[in-house]
Parts: sequence; structure tokens; C-alpha cells
Amino acid sequence: MKKDNELHITCSCHTHELHFEKDHESDMWFVSFWQRGYLTDTTWRYRLRCIWNIIKTGRPYGDEVVLEKKDLLELKEYIEEQIKS
Repeated sequence: MKKDNELHITCSCHTHELHFEKDHESDMWFVSFWQRGYLTDTTWRYRLRCIWNIIKTGRPYGDEVVLEKKDLLELKEYIEEQIKS
């Protein structure tokens, strides 16, 4: 799914998702790793922790990487090289 400044790429197994978002004010990119379901740990404690994280932050991500434009260009170059080989 693609929005104005966001891109969501779902894992082939449909259990995870990469979320890319550009902050136009700081010119930084945020790359988040989201859990989408099919958990192996289905305890209520874990589920409530996930729900609380969504309530607090509004986002169901487990971790996030912040990239500057130079980092994004390096990532782009790497991906393009791998696609060619």
C-alpha cells in the first residue's frame, strides 16, 4: 500500500510489514518493522503489551530505523546492485 509519504510492504508470509515514511520537515526517513499477526506467543500479556503500544504510539511497530538521505541513497544503490546480479 502506498500513501503520499508512506509505503507499506507486506512480507510474503503476511506476518510482518516494513513501513517507510518520510518526514518532510526533518528530511529524514523512518523505516519500521511491524508485526501483523500469526504470533507464536499468544499469551494475553503479550497481546495487551502490543495493544498498549498501539494506543500509546498509534503504530504497531516493534522496531524502527531512522535514515538520512545519504543512507537512503546507499540503500538504493545496494538494492539496485543486487537486482542486477
